[in-house]
Amino acid sequence: MKKKTYVIASSLVILLATVCLNLSPDSSTRLKRAFSSFFIPLFSLQKGIEQSGDFISDNSTPRKVLLQELYDLKQSNQLLRLQLAQNQNLTQENDNFRKQLKLQPKREWNPRLTRIVGRDPANWWRSAQIDLGSMDGVKIDMPVLAVEGLVGRVQEVHPRRSRVALLGDPACRISVTILATGESGVLNAGGGTVFDPTLVDLLFLPASTEAHPGDTLFTSGLGEIFPRGIPVGKLLAVEPAPGALTTTARVKLSVNSSKLNEVWVLMQ
Repeated sequence: MKKKTYVIASSLVILLATVCLNLSPDSSTRLKRAFSSFFIPLFSLQKGIEQSGDFISDNSTPRKVLLQELYDLKQSNQLLRLQLAQNQNLTQENDNFRKQLKLQPKREWNPRLTRIVGRDPANWWRSAQIDLGSMDGVKIDMPVLAVEGLVGRVQEVHPRRSRVALLGDPACRISVTILATGESGVLNAGGGTVFDPTLVDLLFLPASTEAHPGDTLFTSGLGEIFPRGIPVGKLLAVEPAPGALTTTARVKLSVNSSKLNEVWVLMQ
């Protein structure tokens, strides 16, 4: 590129000299000025391009470093989304609910990202193995989350692996609260299938419940396993039974655990 530019410029200079020899002095002077105004920016542009190329070449960041920075940013973004989802639910509670929350002892949580490394083919949507274990500080009953909400809890712990009971597994019954009404119930496996593992039942709602389809559910904090305010799902249908003391509802979970590759373990 550099050689070609100079060849073109040299040819034009020779042409200019030939023309100038056959012109009057005044015409020759004006022509020289015109060509000077053209060539000076041309050479300046060429020099600037070469310098810019050298700068980019000398200061380029290795691809491996860029990929690591991108991965770190992804983790930070997911963690912030988790915290934002929980905080948004907490700020929408009524005053009485906030007073109850303040009476509970606060626990410090340290979310840690882990990969799902195994599943049971016969119970794909009920359990999963992660690549963290007791040597990493994982303990039984630690909550497991995705960006969209609650995934389940740690059920078994081994030195380098742990088994997670997912929502929809009978071993993972949790207490949840309906954001709109403040009513609580127990999430129970019963509707999930291999075709749609996000369907579960909500038991023990009051018979006079004011809940409606579309209402949001989040963890109640009862039992001190799951922190209060983690998104769980939304009501699909409320099924009151005449004469019954409680009401059952159908729930669509926020997280489709069968599609997850990574999850967060809330460690203390």
